[in-house]
Amino acid sequence: MFMKNIYLIAFFSLLTTVSALATHLIGGDIRTAHTSGLTYNISVMLYFDSASPVTDKQILVCTGDGSTITVDRSTYTTSPANPKIGIGTYTTSYTYASQGIYQVSTQVDNRTNGMLNFPIAEQQPLFLWSVLNTNFLNSTPVLPHGIFEAGIRQAFIVDLKAQDTESDSISFALQKLSKPSPGTCGVRSTNSNYMYPNEVNSAGTFKIDNQTKQLRWLAPTQTGNYLISFVMYEWRDGVRISESYREFVVQVVDKPGETIQIPPYENADLGPVTSIPNPDNTKISIAINAYPVPTTDFLTVKVYSNSPSVISLQILDVQGRVRDTFKTSAVESSVQHEFDLRNYTNGIYLIKAANDKDTVTKKIVR
Repeated sequence: MFMKNIYLIAFFSLLTTVSALATHLIGGDIRTAHTSGLTYNISVMLYFDSASPVTDKQILVCTGDGSTITVDRSTYTTSPANPKIGIGTYTTSYTYASQGIYQVSTQVDNRTNGMLNFPIAEQQPLFLWSVLNTNFLNSTPVLPHGIFEAGIRQAFIVDLKAQDTESDSISFALQKLSKPSPGTCGVRSTNSNYMYPNEVNSAGTFKIDNQTKQLRWLAPTQTGNYLISFVMYEWRDGVRISESYREFVVQVVDKPGETIQIPPYENADLGPVTSIPNPDNTKISIAINAYPVPTTDFLTVKVYSNSPSVISLQILDVQGRVRDTFKTSAVESSVQHEFDLRNYTNGIYLIKAANDKDTVTKKIVR
């Protein structure tokens, strides 16, 4: 009986040790870089909650044309911002058969758990993706490393100034957590169970400032872990040539530092002011916000749809002529798009947004 108890104690001790050593995913992104012809280097960056690698020595990468590649982890380093955070890099090379637009993606299990704004995180795979347009010779911009700690009631500001070798234009949009459709290489969609961090307590603001290229959370009001995700868009001569999704975990702690007064709550999708759709409808299914107004050069338009839909945007002049258009390539619950108005004359314009149920317009001044 004594020996049996010894074995049981040893067994549970082993389980505890394995659990303590297990690494968990806390974020990542995918980068692509043109090398020659239709050949690209694909690099997946995974962030782990441990400086010592234990899991995920291999991942499966979907190239977007029906092929998959098993990729070994090539390097493992610690984050410059936090030596307790590990960064695994998985790099491979792939040649496409023809020009086109491809979604490069990977889904990896073993997420970290305990997210206040996404309680079922550990039950969902981490799904990373990047959209590559091989009609352009291009390398996707390289984002700074993530910041993984914030202070309670302190301004949390993340620098998003990416390095781009081709000097293309870059814009950003908040993105509800991505999830894949069933299958090895899933189609991306947004997870309806995800809440933006400021929605947990309906306090403060959570937004991206495309002028300063900063993500701003003003300010965390509850300690704990939060998932944050966004999309980086790359533009060349008015054409979107790449999209890159990033996700990471932020731990909010009580730490020394200057605190701020928490601003009034704003919906992260809609902002403080939105237009109203057709008043004859009994249910508002789409709303639109635009800023800055008045504007001079670039106008950011955010649209929210109550149900996932293909969302279209138009800019019209006062004569009703369409000056510019944008349409999502898949069903979305929200979208953010930046219009270039530098060649527009001063005056009044209309923004029209539509989903599969309603149309809404908003007047702007240039």
